[in-house]
Amino acid sequence: MYIILYRWFMKIALINIYSRQNEYQSRYSLATMRLAENVMSFGYDVDLIPVDINNYQSINFDEIKNYDLIGLSNYSWVENAIKFIDKLIKEKNPDVNIVIGGPQVDNVNLEEWDNEYFIIGEGEKALLNLVKYIDDGKKDEKFFDNNVNIFNKNNSKHKKIEHQIEISNPLFTNVIPDDRDFLWYETCRGCAYSCGYCGHKTRKHIGYFDINVVEKEIKQIGKYEFKKVFIIDPNFAGNRERAKKIIEMFNKFSPDSKLTLYLRPEFIDDEAIELYQKANIDEIRIGIQTTNKNVPLWIRSNSLKHVSEELPKLSKNGINWRAELIVGLPGDDYNGLKNSINYIEGLNPTTYYCYHLTLIKGVKLYSLVDNFENYLWITKDDFNRAYSSSTYSHEELLAMLKYSGEQEKKYNEKNIKKLYLK
Repeated sequence: MYIILYRWFMKIALINIYSRQNEYQSRYSLATMRLAENVMSFGYDVDLIPVDINNYQSINFDEIKNYDLIGLSNYSWVENAIKFIDKLIKEKNPDVNIVIGGPQVDNVNLEEWDNEYFIIGEGEKALLNLVKYIDDGKKDEKFFDNNVNIFNKNNSKHKKIEHQIEISNPLFTNVIPDDRDFLWYETCRGCAYSCGYCGHKTRKHIGYFDINVVEKEIKQIGKYEFKKVFIIDPNFAGNRERAKKIIEMFNKFSPDSKLTLYLRPEFIDDEAIELYQKANIDEIRIGIQTTNKNVPLWIRSNSLKHVSEELPKLSKNGINWRAELIVGLPGDDYNGLKNSINYIEGLNPTTYYCYHLTLIKGVKLYSLVDNFENYLWITKDDFNRAYSSSTYSHEELLAMLKYSGEQEKKYNEKNIKKLYLK
């Protein structure tokens, strides 16, 4: 006589919403790939479901209603889509488990949600623990006590925790995306700097991926022939010496992948220049923000010494780089912006772009919003963009945006034409 044992296998899906396909030709987010890879390494099956932000209302709910656990990534720009998908999934299957992660969870209002699970902060370890909890029939009465970065309406006490990055498998062990024209990638998380306007300061300390894991992943990037790789580290590799090691890995193992990365001027020296010159660089993005010293250093957090000494080396050695400025920082004004633009153009970047300041809840700069008792204050519009401040009126800001837009367009068109003629 044979006894046949049946085991219930969880059906797990991670949904990510993508956009800007003309610019970034990948439907798969790095977050969902990392999460899926980690959970799959423990024997679970995970389906990745990419959804176009322009077409999210046509999602096939009959196809996804039978999953036991569905994960959704919540960013400010997709929150309405996430709520729509969440609601319709539950209408199709009221018993489904839904988990929501992403940066917008920091500011979630539980009154706007039902019985979803939320993960605050990095999700690899937390998602795996939640999967095991559900797989075991939710028997662990101390689950929320032992997993303080997971919460729901009934267990709302939570906090973000910082630990070493824990992943069991390198990327591309189980998860191998069909899209090969473009790849988001990371080698570290968090930033050592504390710019007052920036939302990249997600940790007190930088979290580094094991360098051996990074090497394996770069080898896989070369093997699968990804054409363009955008490395989203706030500052490439987290520190100067590690950046040199990792760019050498790309040069050796994935030389045909065109790289875009963020870099601080402080990470540049002559040895680094030699390595970047050999690399297949599409663009190095350098955040300068402003050269106006009336903007307090705690807001801009830039080294003008390194800006003036190191950035010209990129141009002289034919390395494509893009300078980035912010329009509307408190302390700045029309003349300060004009001087910043003149200074940047003198460094001869390949291109430069000027961005309207966005005020992000939770960052240090946000403490100045409507804080009229402070000598430095700022107001915002309905889209959380700078509107006026103690150093410029709204009318002056409009003039600053107009001027910077005209200048960047003129400079960039001229330089891009030069590159094309080469």
